[in-house]
Amino acid sequence: MEISKEDKKFLELYSDSEYQKPSVTVDAVILRMVDKETGNYRKLPEKKLQVFLTKRKYSPFINCRAIIGTFIDLNTTLDETMELCVKNKVNLNNFYQEQLFTFGEKQRDPRTRVLSVSYLLLTSPAEKLENGDWFDITLEKTNEKSSTLRDGYRIEKEIRITLSNGNEVLENTIKSSLTSKGLDMTKELDIISTDVAFDHIKIIYYALERLKNKLEYTDIVFNLIPSRFTLTELKNCYEVILGTKLLDANFRRKINGMVTPLNEYTSDKGHRPSQLFKHN
Repeated sequence: MEISKEDKKFLELYSDSEYQKPSVTVDAVILRMVDKETGNYRKLPEKKLQVFLTKRKYSPFINCRAIIGTFIDLNTTLDETMELCVKNKVNLNNFYQEQLFTFGEKQRDPRTRVLSVSYLLLTSPAEKLENGDWFDITLEKTNEKSSTLRDGYRIEKEIRITLSNGNEVLENTIKSSLTSKGLDMTKELDIISTDVAFDHIKIIYYALERLKNKLEYTDIVFNLIPSRFTLTELKNCYEVILGTKLLDANFRRKINGMVTPLNEYTSDKGHRPSQLFKHN
């Protein structure tokens, strides 16, 4: 729709000086799935989900770990700003992306009011990122309790999120509250303690929950595995993200129609050859 003459006259006189303006950033939670050798050549490597964190060079939170982000450029789109950010800051070029959520709590940044437009990025171990480190992700749910409300219910639980890479261990705890009243359902996340800058552990957890939920109705998992894979590898990826073991029959129903068998087999020493598949 074109701007009318009346609109043009209005815009000539319009001033936004009377409105307060927050700062806006884009922040990227970069995840990948890697193989961890078990030390026993007869056992298959274990899958591990990792997040990429940089170390802040400036205050606030100088020398603390954080996800990758930058203040937006008013002349580019949010997606373009995010893509340029991860390319220029950590040399990430090939990835799957989707926008997550906008975090805008008043006290999330001690400098000023900052809104964070967050993104979920999935990449592969082939991408050699710079200016940061990969951290293994371990989740543990504790202190879960439920209560009945007059017209609904409330579920509360604490999630301990440990990020480690052999040299550093970052301990974090988040409280998740789900309240259902009639047809309304709200979810709140509160940080109890964190070793990560700002509210970035909350953004990381939100990204993990998005990935977990999308396993149920999308093929997003194929962005985390090689183009050729065994069904065991694929099943292990599902189990790592979901945090639970899957029955073989249920798993095969879940991926029915999503994979195509190849006339190729693995040839790793110490392991029985397994048929390879590709994403359909």
